[in-house]
Amino acid sequence: MSKSSSPTHIRNFVRKLATCLGATIVAVVFVAGFIAYFVTSIDPQTHVRYDGFGRVLSDSPFFARMIFGQERLWAGWSWFIGDFIIFWGGLAVGAGLVSYGSKD
Repeated sequence: MSKSSSPTHIRNFVRKLATCLGATIVAVVFVAGFIAYFVTSIDPQTHVRYDGFGRVLSDSPFFARMIFGQERLWAGWSWFIGDFIIFWGGLAVGAGLVSYGSKD
């Protein structure tokens, strides 16, 4: 067995790959969250507002306005739940991969 294919070198490569993949996932999740919640556009003909992913925005419910502020718009319950799961799940997976990759 040559030295370049020894289990230690493969393990080190996998850990470096896990660290890079985890950091990439965390960065993508943050960029997607920024696009979803801070980028909006308005159709000049219909005056409909869209978020950065093209989802139609509407007024948020009363309790959400208390938390996010009076002018906060949202795409609806299903998108809120999906965004929540993707954001926090992506952070957990990314952090787990980075943690695995940084073990000694």
